[in-house]
Amino acid sequence: REAGVSIVSVGIFSWGMLEPRPGEYEFGWLDRVIGLLHDGGIAVDLGTPTAAPPPWFLHRHPEAHPVTRDGLTLGGGARQAYCPSSPAYAAASSQITRQLAARYGSHPAVVLWHVNNEYGAPLGECYCETSAAAFRDRLRARDGDLETLNQRWGAAFWSQRYGDWAEIDVPRASATVVNPAQRLDFARFSSDVLLANFRRERDILHELSPDVPVTTNFMATNCKSVDYWRWAPEVDVISNDNYLAAEDPEGRVGLAMSADLTRSLAGGGPWLLMEHSTSAVSWQPRNIAKRAGEMRRNSLAHVAR
Repeated sequence: REAGVSIVSVGIFSWGMLEPRPGEYEFGWLDRVIGLLHDGGIAVDLGTPTAAPPPWFLHRHPEAHPVTRDGLTLGGGARQAYCPSSPAYAAASSQITRQLAARYGSHPAVVLWHVNNEYGAPLGECYCETSAAAFRDRLRARDGDLETLNQRWGAAFWSQRYGDWAEIDVPRASATVVNPAQRLDFARFSSDVLLANFRRERDILHELSPDVPVTTNFMATNCKSVDYWRWAPEVDVISNDNYLAAEDPEGRVGLAMSADLTRSLAGGGPWLLMEHSTSAVSWQPRNIAKRAGEMRRNSLAHVAR
């Protein structure tokens, strides 16, 4: 209250605390946090915790481990460590979202829902077999027959013509350049799979908490794996994250571009700066203290847009 804070984001990476074991929920601590904020006149942007599944999820569903383009199967212990095409993830994320919405959907402190976190960062594409099967299904639904696909992909080049849908793979790293049409289709597929994950949670929140708008935080200039102009109509409120590279003397230029792009995504309407940094962050190789007036300048540069 002394700092003029009027709304805070809560619970974004808290899945393991909310559901420490499958189907067992512990909401007491979150009840207390939201209650304290509400008693203090501070509103809540309540996050669904689905950007970071707990250890039990990958232990029970090892097939949901994400795979990189180079074929490396990634472990847990970090955010976005799941295959976005995984049916098991779809079920588990839907369940925790439904539990949250049922408990807090009409709480007077909750004025905004915050789904997942920074979709596509740091992992925007998964190259596992589940993703490959989903990619083939998408292509078959779009093209109907392999002759159309072969024409679209220019598959006569380098003897890439396909005679069976099962022959089609995701564009894994190969000996040289991989078919760019295949890579473009897979990039669009990957963005749309992430969007399907957002829509699934959003629809649950709209069902159980119809009076509270839903957002997810974009990264307008820092995430190349999400087609934000396709996403923008799907969120109730446009929000963006912007962090400056501390050692970049021209960082304000990137900040301005990010804010301009976010204004574009919002169609000229109001939008929310969900995250920026007053001080150090964990992911930069070195942190430099902001100069006098720099934080004010950065904040007002966003307001100006």
